[in-house]
Order: sequence, then C-alpha cells, then structure tokens
Amino acid sequence: MKKDIFKSYIETVKPYEPGKPVKESERELGLRHVVKLASNENPLGPSRKALRAMRKALQEAHYYPESKCFYLVKRLVQELGVTEDQIIIGNGSNEIIELIARGFLKEGDQVLSSATSFLVYPILSQVCGADYVSVPMKDFRYDLRGLLGAVTEKTKVIFIANPNNPTGTYVSTSEVEDFLSKVPKDVLVCFDEAYFDFVDVPDFPHTLFHVKSGKPNVVVMRTFSKSYGLAGLRIGYAVGSPQVIGYLHKIRQPFNVNAIAQAGATAALDDRFFLWRTKHLVRWGRRYLYRRFDQLKLRYLPSQANFILVDCGVDAEEVFQALLRQGIIVRSMKSYGLNTWIRVTIGRRSQNALFYRALKHFLKKRVKVKGV
Repeated sequence: MKKDIFKSYIETVKPYEPGKPVKESERELGLRHVVKLASNENPLGPSRKALRAMRKALQEAHYYPESKCFYLVKRLVQELGVTEDQIIIGNGSNEIIELIARGFLKEGDQVLSSATSFLVYPILSQVCGADYVSVPMKDFRYDLRGLLGAVTEKTKVIFIANPNNPTGTYVSTSEVEDFLSKVPKDVLVCFDEAYFDFVDVPDFPHTLFHVKSGKPNVVVMRTFSKSYGLAGLRIGYAVGSPQVIGYLHKIRQPFNVNAIAQAGATAALDDRFFLWRTKHLVRWGRRYLYRRFDQLKLRYLPSQANFILVDCGVDAEEVFQALLRQGIIVRSMKSYGLNTWIRVTIGRRSQNALFYRALKHFLKKRVKVKGV
C-alpha cells in the first residue's frame, strides 16, 4: 500500500495502552486469582438494581436501542436539573471526547491541557490533525493560569480533568471562577469529571452551575464507569449548552449506546445506597493506604479520586513486575514521565491489605539486596 495514503499526523500517534487484563495475567503467570488495582474500576461491581435492569433488557436484545437514550436522559434531567437538549450520552465519556475532537478540531488548530493528565486528550487531538500543547503542572495540579497564558488564536478546545487522572488532585472553585472569567468565549472548555463522586472537599467547583447559567463554551463530562461500577458497558454523558450538544448530536453515530448499558445506567442512578457504599469504601481505603505509605516512608499525593499516586523510589516498571508476579496489577506511571511512581486503585479492604503487604515485602527485599 502506498505510504502517502496514510495521514502523517496519525502515523505518529502512540496508541493508548490500557491496564493489563486479569484473565490475561492469570493465564500468563499460571495464577488462579489476580487482584486488579490498575484501572480505577469499582471493586464492588455493578449495583443489584443495575444488574436486574440489565437482565431484563437482555430479553429485548433483538431490538435496536433508543438512539437518544430517552429514559436515561429523562432520569439525568431529574438528577442534574438541566434540560433534555443539554445532555448527550456516549459510548463511555471517551466517545464524548472523540465527538468534541471531531466536531471542533481541524488541522492546525490547537488543544490545551496538562502535561500529566488523561492520555486520550493528546491522542484524539493528534488524530484530528490538531496541535496538542501540554502545560506543565504546578505541584501535580493543573496550572489554570499557565493554561490561560498558552491560549492563542488557534486554540479551540481546553481539556481539564478535575479531579485529575493520574494525580488525583483538583482545582478549586476560586481557580475555576477566575479561569472562566478570562478564557476567550470562543474556546470550548471541557471539564472531565469522571471521578466527581469521590470528591469530599468543600471548595470543589460546581461546574454545572456555569452550564445552567448559560455559558455556551463550557461542557461537563461524567461517566458511569467509576462510582457506578459499569466500566464494561462503556457509558458516559456530557452536559452543555443546547447549541453545543445539538451540534455534537450531528456527529454522533445512531444507536451509539447499547440498550443494556442504557438500562443499567438508568437503574444505577436510583441505587443511592450502592453509591454510598462505594464512596465509603473509597474514603476508608484512601485513609488506610495513606497510613501504610506513611509507615513505609513513601511520598504520595492526597487524592480526590478512587486511586492514589505513590512514589516507590525505585523504577516503576520493576515495582509493577514484582507485584504482578504476586498476583497484583497496578499501573506504572513511566508513560507519564513519572519513572518511580505507580498508581494504585482503591480496592476492597482485603485487596488493599494484600497490596500493602506485597509492596512492603518487595521494598524490604530490594533494600536487603542493595545492601549486600
């Protein structure tokens, strides 16, 4: 095939590498039970209400799904206090990001975000031929003033993950208010709030207020993958102005969200107790691991998400491989340039304890070997 058939700016894209699957690890290592703490999934699984709704929806799997996710949108309208024309549902919030990239970007445009944030932002920007500019973080946090300083006439979209993945840090209400008052009105500002439900600080910004108050250039994205335990269904949504959301609907594929996912997500919103259990598990798990990291004298970042970024002081890939051999999957942060850091998802109590013991054993063993 002739080389010039390929787009040069796509050829340079480095594909996203997901966390290692449990079944694959068990097969490769000959282990019967592997604990995955790498992809920020909910260890409780889906709620019972969601499972019942999905089983019922399976009986009508021969029909095409609701193209605009009618019942889920109705339920989100009640939940969020917005109008139906302000919501779009996607095949995961990743699809929303892709729709925004396809809809607003062309060759030569510019996208801004942070240097240590979700890797999908640069990938989808590059796929559309846009220039992706990553602004360095300050103390592992988004530098909103730095983002403002990087805006040019070519800037079309700004992605802000809040709380941020992989750092777990957040930007506050006052920072966001100042930022939105100064950013050009023709630049689309996308707040990726995948980990919104795990936040427990009082100064976290209410970005939906800006959508409700009529700011046409603000989009808020959320997902059912994390707190609702529906990562395998791939379903998320965005809230924005009717003008922007209507435009994104023109790009969206018909039937982009399957009927099982729609039923599960709609039912999940009604299971308040399950959401409380998830939040309680994550808050307890964060406190537990903070104490354990303190005992090991390891640096970590206090998190507003369901994961923690921790500096093990040794090569992250070495830590990853050592824990993998013990049946525990975490995420190496070397792809972010954090060569000695790993990201660990909050699991059940027994899983957190297992991870701690394995990490402690590895670090002690390594110190002994180094001292020989």
